[in-house]
Amino acid sequence: MRIFISGVSGQFKACRDQVASDLRAVGAEVAVQEDFQQHGRTPLEKLENYIAGSDRVIALVGDAYGFEPEPDARPYDTPRRSYTQWEYFFAQGERLDGKPQPPKDVFVYMASANFVASNPVTQSGEEAGLQKNFVDEIRRSGKDRNPFGTLDELCRLILRDGIRMAARRRPAQNLPYPSLGTLFKGREDLLRELWRSLNPTSTAPATRTVFKALYGLGGVGKTRLAVEHAWHHEQDYAALLFVAADSATNLRRNLAALAGTGVFNLPQKDLPEEEARKDAALAWLDQHDRWLVILDNVDTAEAAAAVEETLARLRGGHVLITTRLAEWSGAVDAEELFELEPAQAAAFLLERTEARRKKLPTDAADAARLARQLDGLALALEQAGANIFSRRISLAQYLAEWEAHSPSVQEWHDPRLMKYPRRLAVTWETTLAQLGAREIALLRIFAHFAPDPIPLFVLEGEKAEGVFQQAVSLVRQEKTAGPAGGSRDALATLANYSMVRWDNQQDLATVHRVVQEIVRSRLPAAEKREWLMAALQLLNLARPGNPTDVRTWPRWNLLRPHVALAVTQADQTEIIAPTSGLMNELGLLFETKALYAEAEPLQRRALAIDEKSYGPEHPNVARDLNNLARLLQDTNRLSEAEPLQRRALAIDEKSYGPEHPNVARRLNNLAQLLQDTNRLGEAEPLQRRALAIDEKSYGPEHPDVAIDLNNLAQLLKATNRLGEAEPLQRRALAIDEKSYGLEHPRVATDLNNLAQLLKATNRLAEAEPLMRRALAIDEKSYGPEHPDVAIDLNNLAQLLQDTNRLGDAEPLMRRALAIDEKNYGPEHPRVATELNNLAQLLQDTNRLDKAEPLMRRALAIDEKSYGPEHPKVAIRLNNLAQWLKDTNRLGEAEPLMRRALLILLNFTRNTGHEHPRLRAALENYAILLRAMGLPEEEVQARLQSLP
Repeated sequence: MRIFISGVSGQFKACRDQVASDLRAVGAEVAVQEDFQQHGRTPLEKLENYIAGSDRVIALVGDAYGFEPEPDARPYDTPRRSYTQWEYFFAQGERLDGKPQPPKDVFVYMASANFVASNPVTQSGEEAGLQKNFVDEIRRSGKDRNPFGTLDELCRLILRDGIRMAARRRPAQNLPYPSLGTLFKGREDLLRELWRSLNPTSTAPATRTVFKALYGLGGVGKTRLAVEHAWHHEQDYAALLFVAADSATNLRRNLAALAGTGVFNLPQKDLPEEEARKDAALAWLDQHDRWLVILDNVDTAEAAAAVEETLARLRGGHVLITTRLAEWSGAVDAEELFELEPAQAAAFLLERTEARRKKLPTDAADAARLARQLDGLALALEQAGANIFSRRISLAQYLAEWEAHSPSVQEWHDPRLMKYPRRLAVTWETTLAQLGAREIALLRIFAHFAPDPIPLFVLEGEKAEGVFQQAVSLVRQEKTAGPAGGSRDALATLANYSMVRWDNQQDLATVHRVVQEIVRSRLPAAEKREWLMAALQLLNLARPGNPTDVRTWPRWNLLRPHVALAVTQADQTEIIAPTSGLMNELGLLFETKALYAEAEPLQRRALAIDEKSYGPEHPNVARDLNNLARLLQDTNRLSEAEPLQRRALAIDEKSYGPEHPNVARRLNNLAQLLQDTNRLGEAEPLQRRALAIDEKSYGPEHPDVAIDLNNLAQLLKATNRLGEAEPLQRRALAIDEKSYGLEHPRVATDLNNLAQLLKATNRLAEAEPLMRRALAIDEKSYGPEHPDVAIDLNNLAQLLQDTNRLGDAEPLMRRALAIDEKNYGPEHPRVATELNNLAQLLQDTNRLDKAEPLMRRALAIDEKSYGPEHPKVAIRLNNLAQWLKDTNRLGEAEPLMRRALLILLNFTRNTGHEHPRLRAALENYAILLRAMGLPEEEVQARLQSLP
């Protein structure tokens, strides 16, 4: 019995809630407005749908009018009504389309004057008048009704009336197994939606048969959902019939069986002709209404055609089809069933095994992990639960066996415990038997991809199609060819059989991870390497270009999980090519995204493979050495990086000669490292040589030339040759804007470098828009947590600080610090820079006590990173000394400031170029000495004593 309770919330919500609770306690199914779900139509249509699906309506009527639909939502020339008034008239059989339906049982309970007085509502006089007219209409109609004065009285009246509900005879049924009860997890909303779709608002169930197909992957739970629907609505149907319909023959045989004593017990049940018994069963269905027929496993085109032909003439019931076929005629409403959500799958495993599993403290985590491994596939979850229950093992043990690809869990089957006729490993054999060689080939290739969505550009191009056709020929050695066609034709067939989910809008395909696991495990041993190689070849052909270029990332991001899995499998199988190349490119992608922990093992493994395969002097080895050295440099392991860079340079000079662009790249990278370790005199000739090689090789407008110009400009700036640096920087920016467009990260780097140079020459108004543009580009390209974004934030914050906008600068500095600590850890020089800058701002805003620990931490990081004689250490020393001076700790400040001066003087002597900060450092030191009270002769003597 399904009951709908109608009443204005402002006056009757407490009544509705209590009555609903009481009725549910005696077994009724109750709906109130709070249960409504969005379904894409108007609220008024939604109300009509709820009332149409109810057996009884309880109307609580008082003086409250409530809310009403928008004028456009109600049919033309109907009177003004509130939603609760519409509920009453829907129950009387009125419909929005003007076609009346048989009325429902409507029980009216009218609130007394005392109840209304103690539960008043605020409404207009017009609304009160409309509600009074409605109450008067009910009274004039002579409708049976009961008054009530209190909530308790109302509940007693309704329960008294509820006892008089006529008990319905149990329907004829042959359902194959009982309800799961509380084990039926995560699909309660689907049950409600299924009932609504079988009972469309505008069509009474008695006028025609409603066909609904639940399609999806084998084992996803289609049959279980259909059977749960039957048990859930047992009182709504005159018959609940389960018919195995995997072939036309079985459909006919099992329909004929309905005539027997086990179901209908028809006079024709003993006729020898199967056709006559089938016709008798169909005649019973045609003569009755409100029946449900579940047609199970309609998984072939032949069976589907037989179903539609056989049952098309029936009226008055529901046909629920479970199938792997996605394509049906317009007479069948087909809906795909998806896997369980992880939380619901884990809850099922815990409850299913509660009575007999070996309990461990990690059960909740193990259930969640196993649910992810089985990816919500209902059959796999049920098999896992039954196996654990039967063997009395822990969730952790089953998980370990599954991850070890153990046949003992894939092949295990107990039909009594599982209530399922096939074991997991053979669930898809009936479908696979219908597939041709091309479909089998594509499925086996995709089994070696990750369970993430597969971008279908891996199948594009003649070479990719050639790899696919070669795989097809391998399958044809073991089964008949099947229809001819390409990979897209095969994909369409797999999608129709629900073996692959195809998102044609995004052009992505997904294969369930359990299907992949079973397909891989059942491959002939002699062929496993060949199928993995086919997957590798497709991925290698699909590489979208340089992974350090963000323009390639939309495709790289889709390929990333598949390449990661494939290279892992290939390395275990000792497949060399294209494994090392893919590892290298994936490592570069991770490095550019600042995912260093993921990048490093790939780059080290690629180097080891190539050294073993090609020898230590091969250009591929130089490539690997260079990429690993860059990562080490990014993560502040400079002493480890340098010998790798020098070795890469030597290999390429030997392989290509001294004027090759590859040599220029190695020179550039080595020069960057030398600059980071304060050997600017060694770095400059390498950078100038790299620039000359690239200009000669590519011409003056090539992006590689822009890199050279940029790096040389930075070195010139570091050695205080700003006038020489600026034209190089502007030329690099012009080249990159022309080559990459205005929104590329390389352009952001150029903008940032040029802005820093403008800032150094006190052109702050020119620098700021360049910095803001660089920040916008990098945030759009990399996302808000990338190290390059931290650089942009830090640079902009310093400019804001220099222009006395300290309140704007501080949040940018703190955000930059958080990004770098997250990406590099707490001991990286980039973190030291952020700490130093934030400390300077705190000092400027008179928060001196908070500045000192940041300054000391920055100094410690840089001393550890660069050694005690690096100019960056001098900067940290000088800043800390200035702070000590400002807090009147002059004796502590002097040795720090003197040490900073000595570092800058040594830099100037060693490079032949005065350090940009040297003059200011000398002046600050003299000021400090005077502040200490030293006479001018002593101040000058100390300055003269500096080497």
